[in-house]
Amino acid sequence: MANLFNRERRHFEAFIQRHRPSLLAVARRLCARGILDPEDLVQEAFERALPEYGHLKDRTEAACAAWLCTTMTNRFLDHCRRQRTESRGLPHLALVQDLPVTGDGDRENWELVGNDAFQAAIEQLKPHLRDAYKLHAEGRRYQAIAEHFNVPVGTVGSWLTLARRDLRELLLPSVAVARERGVQS
Repeated sequence: MANLFNRERRHFEAFIQRHRPSLLAVARRLCARGILDPEDLVQEAFERALPEYGHLKDRTEAACAAWLCTTMTNRFLDHCRRQRTESRGLPHLALVQDLPVTGDGDRENWELVGNDAFQAAIEQLKPHLRDAYKLHAEGRRYQAIAEHFNVPVGTVGSWLTLARRDLRELLLPSVAVARERGVQS
């Protein structure tokens, strides 16, 4: 059994060596704008190929190259879509942390909310919203959070939007109190 596994592993490694140069050339063209590292993109294509290798090894070299190139291009497009979605949502992602300008030109003083008040507000969120918010605050991407909860990526986006809205509502009284103290001082 171990011998069979080692033989398959060697075959897959040879498969990688044969296809890597051409995939890397395509990846460099795709990643010319610096959105992604071409090496990472190629690695993702081979990660997708590993579970499919049983089917791929029976195909022609041209068919394997086409499958790898299509898979890699699709991964690239997924990254572009995610980046576009994240950049479009960026203004909404920072509702609690940004200092939006109000109609009268004064800035809301979110920085006046202490860490304790902020942590207490987070703890008041519904459990799924709180956990998703904490994971995102740790730097996890939407896809990783979705995999953690076994839900679609869109659900994670909705949860984070709701969490930010709820945090804003929970923290507004703290901001008002801090402003009053600042005015009275």
